[in-house]
Amino acid sequence: MKLSIRALLVAVGSATLLGASAADAQVRRLQMDLNDLAYQFMNAAGVPAPFPGVTATGTFQLSEQLPTPSILNGILIRTGGIGNPFISQSFTGGLSDVAINITLLNGNVTGGSVLIDLNGGPASGDRYTANIIPGGSVQTSVVPQPGSFTIDSLTAGGHFSDNNFAGVAIADFSGSALTGDFLNFKIFPSAQGSGFADVDLFVNNIPAPGSAALLAMGGVLAFRRRR
Repeated sequence: MKLSIRALLVAVGSATLLGASAADAQVRRLQMDLNDLAYQFMNAAGVPAPFPGVTATGTFQLSEQLPTPSILNGILIRTGGIGNPFISQSFTGGLSDVAINITLLNGNVTGGSVLIDLNGGPASGDRYTANIIPGGSVQTSVVPQPGSFTIDSLTAGGHFSDNNFAGVAIADFSGSALTGDFLNFKIFPSAQGSGFADVDLFVNNIPAPGSAALLAMGGVLAFRRRR
């Protein structure tokens, strides 16, 4: 049987549509809602200093203050495109260590690192680490009040210590090359450049090839073999 060009195009088109649908269904984005993290701004000499805001040069350091007030307020996951909602996940335990260091040059993010430990870290619980990469900056804000700031940027090289994050299944967030981003907000620093702020930390998974796409392409190959 000879496959017509039209039939082949229809089969390939079907494979593409099915593949796109299957891949979209597997795209997931995880959010960690971290509240009331302690912060201290360190100037270029590594000394605690007042936070200059949008012209800051130095390191903005966030850490946990336990048992209060720092908390992991939630772990949420969105499946599919940006129009879909984030769904709160059931998780166990909470923060045991936080170290987020954001390097700034004239208010622009130039690098840094992220470490989040839950339930004792990898020895008994879970850990997420990532590198902060350029792409964001310090911005003025009115939350929680005028004179506040936000800091946002991208992350790369993200890694979870295992495929279960405080009881949330994350087998599709594997490897050491996860991308993401963060928003540090409610920054209203004291005269010493310190205070408490919130962070929304996002991590993107690496979707596996869609099974529907593989089946559809298999159909195309079968047609070709019957030519």
